Amino acid sequence: MWDDEILLAKWTRAALFATAVLLLCASLVMVSRLKMFDLHEIKIIGAQHVTMNQAKLVIRQYITGNFFSVNLATVRAAFLKLPWARDASVRRRWPDGLEVVLEEHTPLARWNDNALLNRYGEVFTAASNADLPHLSGPPGSEHEVLQRWIDFSRILSPLKRTPFSVTLNDRRSWSLVMDNGVTIAMGSDHPAWKLQRWVALYPEMEAQLNAPLAAVDLRYQQGFAVRLTQSGSDDALQIEKKQGKSL
Repeated sequence: MWDDEILLAKWTRAALFATAVLLLCASLVMVSRLKMFDLHEIKIIGAQHVTMNQAKLVIRQYITGNFFSVNLATVRAAFLKLPWARDASVRRRWPDGLEVVLEEHTPLARWNDNALLNRYGEVFTAASNADLPHLSGPPGSEHEVLQRWIDFSRILSPLKRTPFSVTLNDRRSWSLVMDNGVTIAMGSDHPAWKLQRWVALYPEMEAQLNAPLAAVDLRYQQGFAVRLTQSGSDDALQIEKKQGKSL
């Protein structure tokens, strides 16, 4: 083999090439460890509810390494643990920085009194002083209850009222409280249809009431019951029967 000049030349070129690659890799490693590539700037875009203290905590605990060695997936996962963060993207900014773009939750309603619901029907936990409607339901019903709140809001709009709260209980029965405090029970069957029929009859009914309305019960096959602030539900139901309303 050692007498084969062509083979020796190939082995020599291969050895030189491998040596050059190793030297290049070593040089790149050395260069990547230079102080100039230490992370000095972390820019956060889209933070409105995420505070500076929360961001600093993530930076101290989860961001390690320099421009080349920092794990972007780890940084993203750390920011997603913050209460208001719905999504995040992280990229390097040459030569010593990172850019974090946050998508925060937009709260649309309170959920079961201990969480918030965003516009996608996703539940998240965060502190908010915003004046939001209250939605309640069993686990997994978030999207359904949110859609019902939207439907009920549209149906009540001719009365210039909005649902302050919407509840779906464990028996699949619907109820709501309007922004003026009036409670409406709709039951489990065709709640939107029942509410729409009541809204259509409301102007005529209101003209015949001698006291402010307190509650409405739409869970009847024929007619509905109302309770006034100064009378009981039985009297209100009798009024409806005499009127002969049919729902």
